[in-house]
Amino acid sequence: MAHIIMIHGSWSGGWMWDRVIPILTAAGHSAEAPTLLGADPGGSRFPSRPLTAWADQIAARVREAKGPVVLVGQSRGGLVISEVAERVPERVGYLVYAGAFLLPDGASLGGTIQSAHPGAEPIFSVDTATGMTTVLPEALERIYSKTPVRWIEYARAMQCLEPLAAITTPISVSDERFGSVPRAYIEATEDRVMPLSLQRAMQARLPCNPVFAIESDHVLPSSAPEELARHLVEIANRVDHPARLRRPVL
Repeated sequence: MAHIIMIHGSWSGGWMWDRVIPILTAAGHSAEAPTLLGADPGGSRFPSRPLTAWADQIAARVREAKGPVVLVGQSRGGLVISEVAERVPERVGYLVYAGAFLLPDGASLGGTIQSAHPGAEPIFSVDTATGMTTVLPEALERIYSKTPVRWIEYARAMQCLEPLAAITTPISVSDERFGSVPRAYIEATEDRVMPLSLQRAMQARLPCNPVFAIESDHVLPSSAPEELARHLVEIANRVDHPARLRRPVL
């Protein structure tokens, strides 16, 4: 069976997948949700080049895994899994973008949002002295618009800082390596942070197969854990044959 590694988004940690992991393991797959370097609730020091350090961190986990790996990213986690695939394409059976940023080489998260929605209401503030960003309190209701209140409060208590560099740094991927790994997309149709129109524009640039849609807010693991897990199992079941691991999706 596949080993599923799930990567959290900004201001979050591995805890965001707590409701998804038991469903995946019950279906027979192994699963983990590591917290990226610096993103623990205690506020550890972030690496100076976060995207590079995070991709290296997860690539090491992929190399250690037994059998094919399914990499899942939520929101900013999409940038991380893309860069991991650039490092170890031969070890990744599928990349799954769960309401996540799917960007071409040279694009950044911040630039993509600004280009797609120049007048979008901000969801974070920036401390220019430290280079760290913080979620605006009033933005949580928008980010977690379909999540039960108790999980919103849990996210509020657990949220951490996010380096501005993770938002502004362009990703570095190639057609030969990242582009050789099969991709799937799980749309969050009620996303008020990264609208469905943007999710589909990214897929038009970098096609995915399969594509699923869930009536969810921006944080699929919080608002639709059961349906998300069901689709992840379906995708993971596609990598049980070695011939499927190198199917190009360019």
